[in-house]
Parts: sequence; structure tokens; C-alpha cells
Amino acid sequence: MTDYLRYYLCSLVVLAGIVGFMLGGWWMWAGVGTFFVLAGLDAVSRPDHSVRRFRYPRLADVPLYLHCVLMVALYAAFAWRMQAGLGVQGAVATVLVLAGAVASLVWLNAVPNVPVAHELMHRKDWLSRGLAKFISAMFADAHRDIPHLYTHHIHFDTEADADYAPRGSSVYPFMWRCTKRNFEELLIAARKRQAVTGAALWSPRNFLFWEFALLLSIPLAVGLYGGPLAGALTLLAQISSKFFLEALNYIQHYGLVRVPGSPTRLHHTWNHLTWIDRTIGYEITTHVDHHIDPDLRFDQLVPHPDAPQMPNLFVCAVSAFIPPLWFARIAKPLLKDWDLRFASPQERQIAREANRRAGWPDWLAEQSEAPFAQGAPA
Repeated sequence: MTDYLRYYLCSLVVLAGIVGFMLGGWWMWAGVGTFFVLAGLDAVSRPDHSVRRFRYPRLADVPLYLHCVLMVALYAAFAWRMQAGLGVQGAVATVLVLAGAVASLVWLNAVPNVPVAHELMHRKDWLSRGLAKFISAMFADAHRDIPHLYTHHIHFDTEADADYAPRGSSVYPFMWRCTKRNFEELLIAARKRQAVTGAALWSPRNFLFWEFALLLSIPLAVGLYGGPLAGALTLLAQISSKFFLEALNYIQHYGLVRVPGSPTRLHHTWNHLTWIDRTIGYEITTHVDHHIDPDLRFDQLVPHPDAPQMPNLFVCAVSAFIPPLWFARIAKPLLKDWDLRFASPQERQIAREANRRAGWPDWLAEQSEAPFAQGAPA
């Protein structure tokens, strides 16, 4: 029963944001406040290598679909609060409360919303895929499933993947570059569809139209009820969430290398296997098993403690926004270990060139005879 109940933690996180908007005033910081609560819990959370056991997979899906309802309720509560009044007096208090509201929307648009969208976009049924597109519009990327499924899962750990952060890159230029490249891939796919259907690029028969229609429908709906400021703040939160999503992508494969076209092996992704990370991420942090078989449901993923591990997700997310800390304490030490213990001979050649381009030390030259330990197929 515990395995069924644990994912309702994600529901409680969104519910905190809803209640905060309903109460108004300083409670509008409640949504983003869950970041600090979860980060604290994650700091004391022990590694979780257990396998989830579900006799009734449909029952395990309930919090996924409940999440979609709660996200609609979150925006409805925000619109209502903006229409009813913030519940504070004074210009400074008003600005601070609005900042808390936007921060709450950004955080909840990303976590747990992105993991839920990710899980649903990998499903085969029309309802799940449709809901994935709708809640992906909340982080301004309704058709993220296209570059994710047809580029990322094929080209991960290589320069051909828009979501890949090469060694030496910092998060700030990466967020823009990743956003730009993913949209370019979406545009290419839309033009291919145009060539097949003959429909105009911005016709409702082409998904590029729905990319922006879904994105704009949310601030429009909020603005019609909550007022123009509510609509504008919603759009700001969506766009900010998009860049925050790319910051999460920055972490997941940072600096890893793979020979293009080679099979997925256990050492080809970073993993975060604490109880909180696995739960709040709907097992996406059980990362390598997802790449080995992207069709596995979240409850079927098996953790691999022998695969490369990163510190908990909250430590990584905060560190990524402080590049000196990220490089010194996380990226360089972990990638040096990965090169020496996990990389195949061919991957070591790629890694050595990547280190040279990044201006990093050539630790592979220093230990050129280091054994290849984990290069076996998954």
C-alpha cells in the first residue's frame, strides 16, 4: 500500500499551492515554500534502492490524472485570488506577494508537473498524450514530446541532442540554447508535416498552431477572470518555467558522452536515488532504466545503485545556478570518476577531447591505464 500512497506527495505539493492562493496574502508563497520543505527532507533522505511493487497499475495511475485536475485548480485559484484581492495593503507588500505567487506557479509548473508530463507523454493512449500536451503548455512547451521522444531518446549524451549540456557549459547560456534548439526541431517536424498534408504551417491541421494556442489559452483564461495583470503574470510564470525546465535538463546528462548510435548502457545517465527524488520525480530519477526501455511505466523502473550517481536533485539544482560551485564540487569530480571508472575506450577518447575544449585538466592522460569497469551492456 505504501507504494501506491507515496506518489500522492506530489498531489499534496500542488494542493499546498492551491490552498495558499485561496488564503491569499503571504500564504501565496506556500507553493514555492514546498521547495524548501522537500529540500530539507531530501537532505536527510536515505538512498532508496527498493523496487516498486504494484498489483494494480491502473490504481497507481490515479495520482497522475489527479495531478492534471489539481493543476487546473491551481490556476483557477490564482485567477480567483487576483480577482478577489490579494489580501495585503501597501505597494511593497503587494509586489512581494505577487512575486511569491509567480514563484509558486513556476515551481509547481516544473515540479511535480514536468515529471507527470514526462510520464504521460511516453504513454501510447490518446488521453495520456493529450493531457501531457496540456500540462506541458503550463511550462510553455506543449509539444515537448516531439523533440523528447524522437531526438533526445535517440541522441542523448551526444551533441545531436538539444537537451545535452557539454562539459564546460554553464546553465545560463544552456537554458537559452536548449530552448532555441528544441523549437527549431519542432519547426522542422512541422514543416515535414506540412509537406505531407499540404496544410499551412500555422493551420490548425499542423501542431505548430496548437503549440501556441495551448500556451496562450492558459493566460487568456486566467486573464478573463482574474484581470489583465493575472493573465500577464501567468504568461511570465509559463515562460520562466520553461527556462527552469531546461535547467533541470542541464543536470540530467551533464558532460556524459556516448558513441553515437551505440546501445544504452548502465553508465550513460546520472541517477538520483533518494526516496524524495524518486517520489517527487515519478521515478524519472531512476534514470538509466528509463533510457534502457523508454516504454516502461514509472512503476516498472528498477533503480541501479551501481550506475553513476549524483547528489540529491535539490543540491544539484541549486548548485547548477552557481557555476563555480557546480564545476568544483559536482561536475568535475563526478566526471573524472566517470571517465576513469565507467567510460569505454572509445568514450574516453571523446571525453578527453571534451575536457580539452572545456579547458579542464587532462586527467585521462594522467591515468591512461585506468581499467574500464562498467562498460558492459545494460
